[in-house]
Amino acid sequence: MSRDLEFDGWWEGEAVYSCDCCHKEERFRFDSENIDSKLHQRELRKKGWILTKVNGEYKNFCSETCRNKYIRANTF
Repeated sequence: MSRDLEFDGWWEGEAVYSCDCCHKEERFRFDSENIDSKLHQRELRKKGWILTKVNGEYKNFCSETCRNKYIRANTF
């Protein structure tokens, strides 16, 4: 899964999710009291993002097209 935390303060910043195929990004603000990755995943699913396990690792994709393209290119 491609999620990075970019800090711009004391436990404040953005959670950055990126598509493992086309590298499109979605960003969510967080602070020390509000870092809810389950909420982020729900919001991403509403926007059509897909979390899929490929070759034993979880990957994020912004669409079915990206998921299928990644799987074709990275599996046997």
